[in-house]
Amino acid sequence: MNELLNKLKNSINRQVLNKLDIVQMEQYKFVPLCVKDNFLFVAIGPASDREVINAKLHETFPNQIKYIPVSDGDLNDLMSFLKTEAQKDNKDDGTFKQVKLGELLIQKGYINDIQLLQALAESKRQRMPIGSTLFKLGFITLVQLKEILHLQTGYDLVTPEQLASQDKYVKMLPEDFIRANKIIPISSDGKTLILGVVTPVKPDVLKDIIYMTGQNPKQLLMTHYEFQNSLNTFFSEQKKETEKVIKQIESEAEEFEVEESLAEMVDKQLKDSTGSVATFVNQIITNAIDNKVSDIHIEPRLSGYIVRYRKDGMLQKVLDIPQKVETQVIARFKVLSRMNIAEHRRPQDGTFSIKYKNGSYDFRINTLPVSGKEKVCVRVLAPAVSLNAADKNISLIGGSQEDIEKIKTMVSCPNGIILTSGPTGSGKTTTLYSVLKSLNDEDVNITTIEDPIEIKLEGINQSQINAKAGITFASCMRAILRQDPDIILVGEIRDYETLEIAISAALTGHLVLSTVHTNSAAATVTRLIEMGAKDYLVSSTLSGVIAQRLVRHLCDDCKEEYFASHDEARQIMTNEEEIQKFMKKPIYRAKGCSKCDFTGYKGRLGVYEIMAINKEIKKLVALGAHDLEIEEAAVRNGMTTLHQSCIKHILDGKTTIDEFVRVLGVVNE
Repeated sequence: MNELLNKLKNSINRQVLNKLDIVQMEQYKFVPLCVKDNFLFVAIGPASDREVINAKLHETFPNQIKYIPVSDGDLNDLMSFLKTEAQKDNKDDGTFKQVKLGELLIQKGYINDIQLLQALAESKRQRMPIGSTLFKLGFITLVQLKEILHLQTGYDLVTPEQLASQDKYVKMLPEDFIRANKIIPISSDGKTLILGVVTPVKPDVLKDIIYMTGQNPKQLLMTHYEFQNSLNTFFSEQKKETEKVIKQIESEAEEFEVEESLAEMVDKQLKDSTGSVATFVNQIITNAIDNKVSDIHIEPRLSGYIVRYRKDGMLQKVLDIPQKVETQVIARFKVLSRMNIAEHRRPQDGTFSIKYKNGSYDFRINTLPVSGKEKVCVRVLAPAVSLNAADKNISLIGGSQEDIEKIKTMVSCPNGIILTSGPTGSGKTTTLYSVLKSLNDEDVNITTIEDPIEIKLEGINQSQINAKAGITFASCMRAILRQDPDIILVGEIRDYETLEIAISAALTGHLVLSTVHTNSAAATVTRLIEMGAKDYLVSSTLSGVIAQRLVRHLCDDCKEEYFASHDEARQIMTNEEEIQKFMKKPIYRAKGCSKCDFTGYKGRLGVYEIMAINKEIKKLVALGAHDLEIEEAAVRNGMTTLHQSCIKHILDGKTTIDEFVRVLGVVNE
């Protein structure tokens, strides 16, 4: 026998072989040998396909693979050797039996049969691995146990020095994930995460670790005793610290006043580690309210977290969150919204309210795992106060009186469906609230289904969607129809089931208001049909569609007059004659001043496309016409398109060509 073949036979590890079968090895011409330094060593022949073997082995082993080329003769000798060994183990299924830890300890002379039997009984009673049980009973030392585990698995072992420094890295993985998979983060260089594992980790768990940390895991074997000791040492302290933070947060008063600027608060937090994290978070929230922000984004970056506000539809960075408080800041938001603060791997949703400056404000919050950390997005809803019920006027910011009259005509019909369409954050719900306010009276029963309830309306019955409790738009619609309603508002038509009930309600004499996500008023019709509604039912129940967008309003204090170039004009219109006329009219562009925070814009205004469903459009819908045909018919009947509405705002000096392009895009030929 040659020397190489002899070395290969001696290096074969039963733990590795136990996970594969001989049939596969013969078919694909390979022999796995052992795991060393986290590499899986594999013998292959001249005709072996490495790509195929890679795929097969990665289904079972997380390790990187190192190949040892051998001759066909040596590979056949290795295979014969494996078959002989399998026969010795009396295995009929082509697999290998892993040598049990107790048997190895007896072979080494570390324990006797009586000690093994005693340990097995105790292990079963305590539900503890046999190795840790033997150590606990004093039959073996920790050194002996780790020696045998290495011999059994082929994995390198965690050192005491590595365990001593683990407290810096344990937080990289959630506690419940660590406990469930019996792993402990040991160290990290930013690219590789060293893990202490009780048993080799499964490939799907390794994928989860890569997703949560953004690092490649390397496994080192540790005993169950070492794992439990690490849990008790670290997480008991962490639990106490968490409870302390929660008590501090919950003790904060719900109502608070601003005493320092946000910048001053950040500086204070940087200088004073004992500063109140809760107060710091309150500052972020109240500053957003004062600046009329629609969304708060708390986002992880390589160097820490940042806070960004969405104001007038645009995101702007506000500050960096100190690393020493970033975890507490996320925990604070979770406690406010009654989320699970221990859950870091899954998205969560919640809501909370605060009192501020004699008013109450509602917030909707979502957390999302990103790059091993969590991103938080907080939607600042309208103040949770009732609108003035006495004011029956429909208000459209940026809408003309003609637009308002069109909507009044639509809602004067006692039945039918009226929809608002547009992307998220385009003001659809605000428009519907304004319409509801105008319809609110003592002689009508108005009921809404919302997710969430964004504005409290006096005299209106408002229902909150709760998916966890089985309260969906569709189920709530069925219940509402038994409440004798006159007018129904559905927050959003998301599926055919909800649409079907809305159509049924409209056919039985109810006025239904709702929202959909489409790009234009005409496209809304085709969207309803695509969802499964019959075209003749859509034509008979749909009363009108309001498509809308929001563009930023130019700051009146600093806007600058100029004449558009030909290239600029071509972005918003294609007719050459119209382009030339447009170029001769003065328009305005953003400049920036202290009153608009040097953005050039202050506030937003609506761009509307209001399509009343007349007989001509009903006929087109029933015949299954394309949305372009429907739009042409609507324009012939007096509808102003989104493009035309925005151009009017540009000519009136209210917005810019840049805003047109940002919101509506460049006009195609």
